[in-house]
Amino acid sequence: MNHLRVIIYICILGILIYPQMLFAKTEEGVPFLINNGKCPNTQNFGPVSSDEGLINALNTIIPEVYKDSNYKGWKVETIAHLPKSPHPEAYYEMAKNYCGEELANNSWFVEVLFPQYLPAYDASHRQIFVTKNKQGQWFAWFRFH
Repeated sequence: MNHLRVIIYICILGILIYPQMLFAKTEEGVPFLINNGKCPNTQNFGPVSSDEGLINALNTIIPEVYKDSNYKGWKVETIAHLPKSPHPEAYYEMAKNYCGEELANNSWFVEVLFPQYLPAYDASHRQIFVTKNKQGQWFAWFRFH
């Protein structure tokens, strides 16, 4: 009878531990990175010295990043060179930490407002990091919120 009790306890313990092991897997990509959890290849992007053309590109980028029908009717709140973005100690450092200083220095911070979620700040304000590929096309590589 004691052997059966031990087997039952081991089974219960296994059932409780397995989900925790799945949650703790570290080989997964960074959840905020748009490209399947991977940073853009440094060979594929070029230096970005201004935000020229970015506002027009956002008309395509934002609907691609926020595909859900709940994210209609957006407005750009902020565009800033990522190292000089609002709260660089957070956003710029996050970009450097995940994908390196070179990409962070060649990226722009965009904060998008979805007014339908106001007054909740975190729900209504979303942030993306964008850069250009070698062909000069803007693309988003990081989505925060």
